[in-house]
Amino acid sequence: MKKLIALLIAAMALAGCSSAPATPSATPAASETPAATGALKVGIGSVTTLSVADATADAEGKAQFNTTYATVVLEGDVIKYVSIDTAQNTGKFSTAGAVTAPEDITKTPTKKEKGADYGMLSASEIGKEWFEQIAAFEEYAVGKTVAELAAMPTLDKGDGNHTAVPDVEELKTSVTMTVGDYIKAVEVAAANAQEVEGVAQVGTGSFTSLSTADATADKDGQFQANTSFAVVALDADGKIVFTNIDTAQNSVKFSTAGAVTAPEDITKTPTKKEKGADYGMLSASEIGKEWFEQIAAFEAYTVGKTVAEVIEMPTFDKGDGNHTAVPEVEELKSSVTMTVGDYLKALSIAANNLTEIK
Repeated sequence: MKKLIALLIAAMALAGCSSAPATPSATPAASETPAATGALKVGIGSVTTLSVADATADAEGKAQFNTTYATVVLEGDVIKYVSIDTAQNTGKFSTAGAVTAPEDITKTPTKKEKGADYGMLSASEIGKEWFEQIAAFEEYAVGKTVAELAAMPTLDKGDGNHTAVPDVEELKTSVTMTVGDYIKAVEVAAANAQEVEGVAQVGTGSFTSLSTADATADKDGQFQANTSFAVVALDADGKIVFTNIDTAQNSVKFSTAGAVTAPEDITKTPTKKEKGADYGMLSASEIGKEWFEQIAAFEAYTVGKTVAEVIEMPTFDKGDGNHTAVPEVEELKSSVTMTVGDYLKALSIAANNLTEIK
């Protein structure tokens, strides 16, 4: 059986970084940072949809993951800031259960990161690419309550692909794509929102690692996507006042005949945080802490530091092939013994996407 390969995506390359987390250029000096606002609520949330197809004589099998994540800053119930992006990753396999695509699974930028290269322009009836349409949708959301946004009228174009297109006069020339998942992600983010004092800037980013394996007589093949997404809020001095990190981990399995065998119910795709005690890391934890407990400790550790201080934290490799960037920080030795490399990278990207909150 081909060994499970875990590879890092090229998001760091897009952000101008090496494989090690780099100091984010977007983190401002204290003198450049805008004045902090009063208490606001900041939250992040995601929705994942899967689409699968068996391999046939005419077409390869497919497993596609769409993890849409949104960050919101709320003033009361009103959206003051929103950022939405989608990590879309697809794996293909043959009728023999062999992985055939992607050829380079290190290149998995988000839809926003792809920009003009996403490829929606040619099919757009209004001549606008995905990043342009999502920017218009985000702008439309600001100043509304989450309930108002969720209640916006939509229509079904009847082509099977566009089932929740805005039916709003203001968006008819700027957004003609389906927005159902974007609204759902905003609702989840709002439900997760926490009150934060002194927010001056907010940034969001994600980092996806993929792993694949061919099917064998002894074991199903697999395509797995791990999208770690993060929101970071800074105060007027450039110090972190809030961090929230989660991972959407989703797998599709297939047989040596190229038939999809799992998951049986592709509607059930909770994140690691949403799984809580059911994630299943506790039995393997040397400190007796589940994933949600360890990530909470890691998030708390970041507060009061600059992003650069966090992403430059010392780490070590346990040598077991699974724990390659474990914090080597006295403060975390009894609370975080899991790998945090993807979380550091997501934070670095988030810092490069900082937006002033006025």
